[in-house]
Amino acid sequence: MQDGVRFSATEEELKASYQLRYKVYVEHMGRFKDMGDHDLKELRDEYDDYARAVIAIKDGAAIGTLRLFWGRDKDFPPLMIDAYHLSSFLETLEQQQICIVERLMVDKHYRGGSATLRMYKEVMHFVLDHHIEAVLLNCEPHHLNSYLKLGFRPFTQTYSYPGIGLVIPMVLITGDYEHLQRVGSPFYMLTREEDFSHCRFVNVLQNTIAQHPSIVSQTTLGKADFLKQIYDSADPLVTTEAKIFSALDQDEIERMLEKSHIIECKKGTHIIQKDNAAKTMFILLSGILEILRDGQLQAVIYPGDVIGEISFFLHVPRTADIIAATDNVKLLSLDEASLSRLLKYDHTLANKILMNICRNLCTRVMGTEIQQLSSKSGT
Repeated sequence: MQDGVRFSATEEELKASYQLRYKVYVEHMGRFKDMGDHDLKELRDEYDDYARAVIAIKDGAAIGTLRLFWGRDKDFPPLMIDAYHLSSFLETLEQQQICIVERLMVDKHYRGGSATLRMYKEVMHFVLDHHIEAVLLNCEPHHLNSYLKLGFRPFTQTYSYPGIGLVIPMVLITGDYEHLQRVGSPFYMLTREEDFSHCRFVNVLQNTIAQHPSIVSQTTLGKADFLKQIYDSADPLVTTEAKIFSALDQDEIERMLEKSHIIECKKGTHIIQKDNAAKTMFILLSGILEILRDGQLQAVIYPGDVIGEISFFLHVPRTADIIAATDNVKLLSLDEASLSRLLKYDHTLANKILMNICRNLCTRVMGTEIQQLSSKSGT
């Protein structure tokens, strides 16, 4: 296969795309094991019969891929309309003005390079050539900052995606050139305003996505209002229990929360799924969570507690399922890259954070042991 980034045009390239999916999702991330072809080492499904695949090739091998659904190729099936919350967009747009991007992945040896951006550049060329006005995707929390930087925006409630867990539906309003400029999107630098002259529904789409915000970030609110949202959601800072913010001053809290987001979830949302490879840490601001292993309740999480710390520090897959036990659950999603840099270079603050997390874990373990002893004694 010739090196480069393009839409797959041959059976060989499609096969390479399916095999990279299998390598990344099934072998490395432990996902979709029940869907993979373990003999051919391919991951594909019935949707691939009409999906388009973008592939990045280096030295004759696939190093990145994504798949794209376009409403003109085939009407979006009901399951896809539901999964990507298309109904509100279909009130304004025709199906041929919408596309969906999913299953984006890059071989672990090439992450951090240009492969992802080059694949999205290919998508943007397709979008402009075919007068598409909305590009939708489901984003996991640890990718949120990357997609916000591209110009995507959350537009509805979070939900649990089978086999993955918590995802955030996001949309790129193609013709919102001012937004691309405001966030410094690479798409702004790769295009001109006249490239979007075909986009007729920018204002309507802006109003559509403003109706049901599920994510709050410093990008949209500003630092002061963002911190106020945290303090108003709960009181994780002033408490007698060991919490992650204990003994941190205002400046240290702000540095710790760089590029973080408040995510709202409803009851039953699968926030963390066992064996998922994501490493994001969360702080519970409001509501109650349950930790489950093999369907059995292991512990209950209350506001101010931290979850996801085992995967973050040990670089192992998620060890348990964590589910929202109540409505109005609000989580503070800590940016993995920013927090890793802080822990590496700011030793004083790192020591405080690590001590708080250790205390938090000890409190949780002690509470679990008391629960188990009470169960055994029948009290």
